[in-house]
Formats: sequence, C-alpha cells, structure tokens
Amino acid sequence: MTLARKSEDHTREGRGGAAVSTAGGGWRDAVARLRHGDLSIVPVAITLAVIWIVFYSLDSIFLSPRNLSFLFLQIAVIGTIALGVTFVLLIGEIDLSVAVTSGVCAAVTGVLVTRQGWDPVPAILLALAIGAAVGAFQGFFVAVVGVPSFVVTLAGLLGLQGVMLLILGRGGSVNVNEDLIRDLTTTYLSEPVGWLLAAAIAGIYALVQVRRRAKRLASGLSAPGLRGLLIRVALVVAMLAVVVNVLNDYRGIPLASALLVALVAIFGYVTRWMRFGRYLYAIGGNAEAARRAGIDVAKVRIAAFTLSSLLCAVAGVIGASRFASVSYTAFAGGPLLLEAIAAAVIGGATIFGGRGSPWGALLGALVMGSLSNGLDLMQAGTGTKLAISGAILLVAVTGDALSQRGRGDIGVKG
Repeated sequence: MTLARKSEDHTREGRGGAAVSTAGGGWRDAVARLRHGDLSIVPVAITLAVIWIVFYSLDSIFLSPRNLSFLFLQIAVIGTIALGVTFVLLIGEIDLSVAVTSGVCAAVTGVLVTRQGWDPVPAILLALAIGAAVGAFQGFFVAVVGVPSFVVTLAGLLGLQGVMLLILGRGGSVNVNEDLIRDLTTTYLSEPVGWLLAAAIAGIYALVQVRRRAKRLASGLSAPGLRGLLIRVALVVAMLAVVVNVLNDYRGIPLASALLVALVAIFGYVTRWMRFGRYLYAIGGNAEAARRAGIDVAKVRIAAFTLSSLLCAVAGVIGASRFASVSYTAFAGGPLLLEAIAAAVIGGATIFGGRGSPWGALLGALVMGSLSNGLDLMQAGTGTKLAISGAILLVAVTGDALSQRGRGDIGVKG
C-alpha cells in the first residue's frame, strides 16, 4: 500500500489493530466507516440540515431566497480561509495567523487603490504575492528551522496585527469604492449562466465518480454498485437544482460564491488526483515514513503554508469587496480566526493530520455561516454567537479525537 491516503484502501485498522472492512455495502459497513472517519462529510451534512430546519422553524425567513443568497455570499470569506486552513491541517500543523494575513492583504489592496491611486489589478496581484510570501516565510521556519507551527504562527499573528495597523494608519480602516473590487461581491450570475454552471458541476461529479469506479474495478478492488452511483449522482443533481432555483428567485448566484466553489473544485482535484495532494496526506499520516519514501517533506510543508496564506489573501480581497472597506476589527479583532479554523475542523479536517478535504471545508463554512446568519435573525448577541460556535468546535474536535483513538492513529507523527 502506498503512502497516499488510507481511505483508498478497502480496510482500516480498528482498535487494537483489528482490520475493519470499508468495502461493500450494508448498514454495518456504513457505521464502521463512519466510526473510523471515512464518511466525515456525512455527519456535517446532517448537522447542516438540522441547523437549517431549526432556524426555519423559528423564522421562515431563514430559507427565503434573499436570505439564502446573503448566506452564500456571507461564507465567501470564511470559506476561502477555511480552504487554506485545511491544507495546513492536512500536514498536521496549525496556522493562527490566517485571519490577520487576510486582513493585511486586504489592507494593502484598499490603501493602494484608495490612497495611492493604483489600478486595482496590480494592487490585487501585489496583495496575493504578499500573502504567499507570508506563508512561505512561516513555512520555512516550521519545515526547515524546526520551530513548532503554533509558535511561528502565533508570532505571525502578533506581528501582522502591528503591520496591519501601520498600513491602515490613523483610524484603523480604509474605504474601498473601486468598481472592479466591489463587483466581486455585487455581481450575480444570470439565470442561464447559473444553470450552465450547475450542469457543469453535475457533469464533472458524475465523470469523477464513474472514473473512480472504473479505476477500482480495473485494479481488482471493490467498488460501489451502479445503482448506488446513480443514486448519488441523482442526489447531487437534485441538490444543485434546488440551490440554483432558489437563488435565481432572488438575483441569481453571487459571483463570489461561484468563485469559492470553483476554488474548492480545483483544490479538490489537486488533493484527490495529483501527486502533491497525495504527499499532503502522506506527511500528515506519518512524516518520517513519507521522508523515507522519498518525499521532500520540508518542501511540501512550505508549499502548504504558502498555499494557505495565498488563499487568505484571496479572502482578504473578497472581504474588502464585501464590506466596501477594510478595518482592523473586521479581520484581526473579530471571530474570523475562530470561525475559519472551526469550519475546517467541522468539515472533517483532523488536527492530527492526514485527513480532510476542500469540500468538507466548504460544508464546514456553511455550518458556521448558517449559525451566524440564523443567530443574527434571532437577534442574538455576540457573546451568544461566540459561545455556541465554541461549543460546536469543541464537539467537532472531541469527535475527531475519539475517531483517531479508534483508528489508533494518535501518536504516529514523524
């Protein structure tokens, strides 16, 4: 068996080293796979459905086209940051500077276009380059110097807070009224384009599932039955149809949401089908074994931190567009860091490394965004929102720890 993800194999080691089959079908097999972490997205989807049902029962406005459109737009920033956090968690590290990195890049963009008169395109490109540089710098200290990522990124959190305040200057904020930047979150896809996008996503999903099934059969491994595959594709098609139809009843699919889904799809492909993605899972599972297998562990770790901070920079530009301003409070002084890490963990990324997915991060962002949106409708205070978010994060991490204990993976780090 290769060092790539263990989930591709049809057995897992349970408590005491006993093999637990994950192939075939049946409810007992599904329970076993859920217990050992192979179906981490399923409980997230169920949690999301429960949250929606509860808030809808309290206020029917929650599932109105207008509010759902706002919700999908609302998660663009947190979802993009959570996507970046997932890459760091995959290698068993942590990044506490993601929110303030996003804020610094947003501040650079805002100050350059508003106060310095820059064209928005080079301003955005420079902000993205700064984000990538921050990640590479921190990744170097983690991977080469050997400083724990908690310490490195905590120092980054403190230092970048000062940098952000210096960039913003007196008042700690800057307005952003540049049309190109504002269009990122004020533009909606037309109804035909929305349906075409949904059809493309459904088609790609179906092709990926068919390809995966054919590949497993060709390798002599067990594969889902054709009926089960058709049911999954039909469910995805139905879900996409409902989402597009509801959003079209308001103004259409927000461009920022479409960009988030595109990023998730791209990096979902990277983690599942490309060598770099397999290296991430291998290092998160056992860094020493990955090194002995010939993987340049330090290089991959630096790349993971760089990619994470680059995505934070993208989120910063989206945030500057959504708020039409950049402020210290919105990025560094609020709950953005907590929400982003919570979204990634709730979505199935384990703090022990080696497990997680971009699609899970998107679902986790939907969970956090739905909670925030629903509590706002209930006129709950900031304290209540933070307390509930923290409780959900604790539950998610506890479930992750119990799952890892059942698989015997804790303490395997190299």
